[in-house]
Amino acid sequence: MTSVAAGFGGVVACEAPLASYVGVRVLDSGGNAVDASVSVAFSLAVLVPHLGGFGGDFFALISHPDGRVLFLNGSGYSPRRLSLNLLESKGLASIPLRGPLSITIPGFTGAVYEMWRRLGSVEWSKLLEPARILASIGFPVLPNLARAINIDSKILELDPGSKATYLDPKPSAWEPFKMAGLASLIEYLQEDPRAIYRGEPAEAIASYVSERGGVLDVDDMKSYEPEWGDPLTSTYRGWTIYEMPPNTQGVTTLHILKLLEELSVEPHPLSTERFKTLVEVAIPSYKWRDLNVGDPRSMKISLKDLLSNKIIEDIKMLKGDLNPREASGSSVDTTFFAVADREGLIVAGIQSLYYPFGSGLTEPRFQVTLNNRAADFSIVKGLPNTLEPLKKPLHTLSAAIIEREDNRIALGASGGHYRPQQHAIFITNIIDYNMPIEEAINTPRAAWDPKTGRIAVEREINLRNILGLETFIVERLGVANAVQVRGRMKKAATDRRGYGIPVAAP
Repeated sequence: MTSVAAGFGGVVACEAPLASYVGVRVLDSGGNAVDASVSVAFSLAVLVPHLGGFGGDFFALISHPDGRVLFLNGSGYSPRRLSLNLLESKGLASIPLRGPLSITIPGFTGAVYEMWRRLGSVEWSKLLEPARILASIGFPVLPNLARAINIDSKILELDPGSKATYLDPKPSAWEPFKMAGLASLIEYLQEDPRAIYRGEPAEAIASYVSERGGVLDVDDMKSYEPEWGDPLTSTYRGWTIYEMPPNTQGVTTLHILKLLEELSVEPHPLSTERFKTLVEVAIPSYKWRDLNVGDPRSMKISLKDLLSNKIIEDIKMLKGDLNPREASGSSVDTTFFAVADREGLIVAGIQSLYYPFGSGLTEPRFQVTLNNRAADFSIVKGLPNTLEPLKKPLHTLSAAIIEREDNRIALGASGGHYRPQQHAIFITNIIDYNMPIEEAINTPRAAWDPKTGRIAVEREINLRNILGLETFIVERLGVANAVQVRGRMKKAATDRRGYGIPVAAP
């Protein structure tokens, strides 16, 4: 069922209803979109801990009413002792997908705090209090969390901290669930926003990772800082498109759109021809990504040249359908939210552990489930995304903001490596097919899978013979959310694929 909310006082769209209400209460009490986003992000870290939270990463695009758009990069670096030589010494031919060696420094808390420090207006500790209460007194388990625990129970059983947190006992959907360890962590963070990097929580996390065979240490944590920057900016059929720059894959969304803009629009949004065209431009765009995108410090191409005509021509020349790196798949990994306030300030925030429950490790005292983002490094030498110490991986997370005149829209979704194609679908749904935001994110989707070379198709679409590639049915391709600001009106929409409810402030 499509859900929409609208009003003049601000809106929130996210994957957990309680987090939406928490955010709107902040808006209603005078907080701005950044204040509300702090409360939403921390509440989501409690309510959907398998998707994103204290052991993961956070990114944001922030759009001001005056036209300024800021980018906040809260991805973590690889530990200083994680290297190709270390893997070789352990007899490993690849970076483990799960486990202690798949963990990067968690950037979530540092990035959310930095966003508030620069742009927030409400007292920090007050904004964290709703999340502390939810963790302390308990909350109804959403079906997606209960399902994820069931699906990944064998992974969780391998780690004592995860087993104690999620399986003893294992909660069912809509049953009350407490996370006392997270409540304790939030209390530390209310007093010291960097406690997870330099206080008892940091020491507990580093000690547990070491005990489990990992190399993340307190010095790695202590030195972590998020980074501000400018978004990538492009155009599509008269609209301005903002995406997140490397180390994210946001540039791939813009490359797909540039290639699509040169082609005619297919008459029907669910036609085989439309998705055939999307796949034809996605394949070389992803291949270019995997050869050229990673930590900007390791890239040979400057950020200002990423959208040049030469690059677009280079992409057109690429052939092949599989990535040259060890593609780790297209997991529904993430939770995206968007907030707009009364003044028209917009935050598009996205947080993730990468795979559900990330590394599978959960520090037991504070119940911090740690990411597996290092698994997305390459071990192929000489690429921008080749594993090195203190390096940021090519990151699947990104979000988009599009605007034309007084019409501004923030959108995003879960979906791992599918994300650039999903963003392109949402944006072209709005621009080429004149869909309202709720229809744009709820219409059935299909996307090329960069791991297998097959086409993932939601069952509502009947697709055949797309470039001779095999298709396979999926229940859903990510969960999307969107907000729109047009004049005084603010509108939010959530995806039928999830359990979110958009909420508007009066």
